[in-house]
Amino acid sequence: MGIGGIGGTLPEGLGPATKRAAGSVLIVAGGAAMVATMFAKLRLQIAISLLVLAAAPAISAAERSRGLELGVRTGYAFAAGHTGALSGNADTNLSDWMTGQWPIWIDAGFRFNPNFYLGGYLQYGFGFVNDDQKTWCRNSNINCSASDTRLGVMGRYHFPASVSLASPWLGYGLGYEWTRFNGDIGSTSSATDYAGSGFEFANLQFGLDYEVVHRFLVAPFISVSFDQYRYLSHSARADNGIPITATRSGSPAKESIHEWILLGVRVAFMP
Repeated sequence: MGIGGIGGTLPEGLGPATKRAAGSVLIVAGGAAMVATMFAKLRLQIAISLLVLAAAPAISAAERSRGLELGVRTGYAFAAGHTGALSGNADTNLSDWMTGQWPIWIDAGFRFNPNFYLGGYLQYGFGFVNDDQKTWCRNSNINCSASDTRLGVMGRYHFPASVSLASPWLGYGLGYEWTRFNGDIGSTSSATDYAGSGFEFANLQFGLDYEVVHRFLVAPFISVSFDQYRYLSHSARADNGIPITATRSGSPAKESIHEWILLGVRVAFMP
């Protein structure tokens, strides 16, 4: 009969010293085989874990590629182009009234897949009056203000994320715009009011999405909108004991295009 060991059995007829040496060799060989088996299993477990971790971002991207998306924007918009004019009036630069505006822009829509988004937007802009042109606005007793409101729909196409983890996108929107300029003499009931409204037939946008945390995006962007007032009004009110109001309004005899060039940042959340 042989003598059993971890690594196998020893044949009979060997001396005690020889048997002890051979047994030690078998024990070491058996231990090495066990360690090799353990390392092989460990390598397999590590490989499986790495595959799971590698698949996790793809799964996360697929989850966040579809669903509701809410966004808020702000920045500074430069005024350009002309306002158009009523019959008998001169066409003027939009920047003669407002040098620019500070917009608060809210948008909400649906991301159908990683590339396509469709939604709506609402913007209210606080206008910066050009008192270099409207010098009477510098008088301490005259309060001049301006605003711009826009409402519309827009779509975006998102390109795959680049090496820098930024996802570039292009957007196009259209809607309607309301602009107002008001000068009010505080000590009296006198005031002058200019207003225009019309279609925003193109709002072109380019931005870069950065996912700062899961489902939370920050995007610097630039947009250029092309608008045309289809309705203009000018009213003046004076009260020197006898209130007098004069108003002219209607479709402009001369139609012109004006633009808003907006540099800003968008913050978005996908719940």
